[in-house]
Amino acid sequence: MKQVLQDRSGLTVVREVPAPPCPPGSLLVRNAFSAISSGTERARVALSKKSLLAKARERPDLARQVIERARTDGIRTTQQAVRRKLGEAVAIGYSSAGEVVEVGHAVSGFDVGDAVACAGVGHANHAEIVSVPINLCAKVPAGVPLETASLTAVASIALHAIRLADVRIGERVAVVGCGLVGQIAVRLLVAAGAEVVALDVDAARAERARAGGAEASFVVGEDVVGRVRTATDGRGFDAVLVTAAASSPDPLVTAADLARDRGTLVLVGDVPVELPRSLLYEKELAFRVSRSYGPGRYDRAYEERGLDYPIGYVRWTEKRNMEAVLALQADDRIDLQDLVEEIVPVEDAAGAYERLAGPAGGRPQGALLLAYGGAAPARDELTLAVPDSGRRPVASSASPAPVRIGLIGPGNFASSVLLPAFVRAGAGLELVGGGSGPSAEATQREFNFARVARSPADLVGDERVDAVVIATRHTAHAELTIQALEAGKHVFCEKPLALTPDELESVLAAAATARGILAVGFNRRFSPLLRELREFLAEPQGRIAAAYRVSAGRLEEDHWTHDLDEGGGRILGEACHFVDSLRFLAGADVTVVHATGYGAPERPVQARDNVAVDLTFADGSIGSVLYVADGSPALPKERLEGYTSNRSGILNDYRSLELFGPAGKRRVRSRRREKGHAQEVDAFLRAVESGEPPVALDEVANVSLATLAVVQSLRTGRPVRLGSDLSR
Repeated sequence: MKQVLQDRSGLTVVREVPAPPCPPGSLLVRNAFSAISSGTERARVALSKKSLLAKARERPDLARQVIERARTDGIRTTQQAVRRKLGEAVAIGYSSAGEVVEVGHAVSGFDVGDAVACAGVGHANHAEIVSVPINLCAKVPAGVPLETASLTAVASIALHAIRLADVRIGERVAVVGCGLVGQIAVRLLVAAGAEVVALDVDAARAERARAGGAEASFVVGEDVVGRVRTATDGRGFDAVLVTAAASSPDPLVTAADLARDRGTLVLVGDVPVELPRSLLYEKELAFRVSRSYGPGRYDRAYEERGLDYPIGYVRWTEKRNMEAVLALQADDRIDLQDLVEEIVPVEDAAGAYERLAGPAGGRPQGALLLAYGGAAPARDELTLAVPDSGRRPVASSASPAPVRIGLIGPGNFASSVLLPAFVRAGAGLELVGGGSGPSAEATQREFNFARVARSPADLVGDERVDAVVIATRHTAHAELTIQALEAGKHVFCEKPLALTPDELESVLAAAATARGILAVGFNRRFSPLLRELREFLAEPQGRIAAAYRVSAGRLEEDHWTHDLDEGGGRILGEACHFVDSLRFLAGADVTVVHATGYGAPERPVQARDNVAVDLTFADGSIGSVLYVADGSPALPKERLEGYTSNRSGILNDYRSLELFGPAGKRRVRSRRREKGHAQEVDAFLRAVESGEPPVALDEVANVSLATLAVVQSLRTGRPVRLGSDLSR
């Protein structure tokens, strides 16, 4: 399918990319039209074209992240990651309309063939096919053309601002800024029974607002406040909406001057919030900033998981605002058709964006739509079959070099860590799929994969793929691993292998009878420094005591890893590494796990990320993991101490190793932090060629079960003996 993408230099391109999947709770929609937001998207293009220094000034938060990463990962690694990120082309667009072509699992209220309006960055993209969660979709009533339905998300921004202003029938409202959002706001306010005055720096836009229903319009210039007051009997306005975009606070100051005593200001556009206190104080003005389409915006539970707010508590969510905009059009209470200035084929999107970012005189004044007029995509025929439990896939237990890999999940970790390691180890890059269509297509171009898969299922079943590399979000690991093993493939699955005991049991059952090998991304056990520490401590052949301290740092509260369904929490998602490292160091199975911890109070106990874990091993060795999100980011992330008979070792963040033994002290340094990724990938490929897994399945099972036991111990407050029922 065709999709419009924008690279970090601001260049707009149209590329052929795979169509997205249709996850549970979502709709797959074939777009008819998508709206280019003249304000939001022009600002994005302008930012993309700025120098790195200018971008850093615009986004100091991201600049700080780069600096912190350079401190921990080194300048060279960080530089490569930044260059890769800057080279990515990203999906754009957030307001579209089209026809439903597939309904996700557990979706009600929508059918294939329904006309729908779609919203949301990352969902309602400029693309022929989009995958959109149901709370970001609204049915288009009969009589509403899809051209104007594609403006629904933009119109919902204006409607939410009006609701924040709490405008009543007969009240006076000024709209400062008559771009697309401002024009729609004028029409919505008129439909609500308000008296509306519009202001803009551009005379044509101000006049268009008057034609759209405003009682008067003014061109912003010298003494505009005085002119407006003279024309409106000087009482001031009950509410003022600022829908302008400006680099100065002037529109906001003008709005404050226009407002009546105890009036309301609502900021919608991108304007610096710099108001003299005297303006707010003397009139006792109420000031609010409008956040996009309405309640539900930026709430992952609402937008992505489809959890609605009860109407008795939240009357107007973003979905209900979308439905209201469409209903007003269906009832002929607002008309948006004259705001559609131009419709261009998606193939000409680059030219449309050039005009959008060009000189002010040549920019579109109304809505600019992209049209997707191609034929409907071919629909694959679906078949159902009864599984044959006795049938085994035909596959050899070993694969000749070069091993041909298929990657599912071309995200940042796969691109920055795994794929470079596979390339250096001599793997053949055969197929890439999963993730978003643009990410798979970009990964194909960057790493020269032979092909892009239409879906993970196609990749798993491809005869030219020897080994499947799974680097998706955690929730899909177990299912994809089982599918790949049952298809006769070798599997490299990034940790964690499973998020529940039942998932783990199913994966291990599949691996036990599979002809392909299974490897899990526990890379630290392959680190040269950790292996040297193990050999040093193993010489006396006695029990060991070890302590692993991890200063993990905090993640954003809404990060997907914290979600128990999607990420499983940071213990399953990352602390499994350190359980595995201690299991490797001890050389014996974990038998007992006891964990305590704390975290953000609104988070489930299983997702706590300040955790102390005590481990007991089968040979009597003991170990502890202190995994903390709190603390200073300046502290090196990892420190491992090991002790045995007359020997001690300290591994400092995989950069240096201090060994203390009968012969005295010895120090080993690494030129860079080496956590074993390259060695792990090389071992996997050699194992595929030989048919022998790099780590025994029983050991993978023990580490995975021990990590699940950490979560169980946090939940119950009791020690967990492995082998007991972890499902309680």
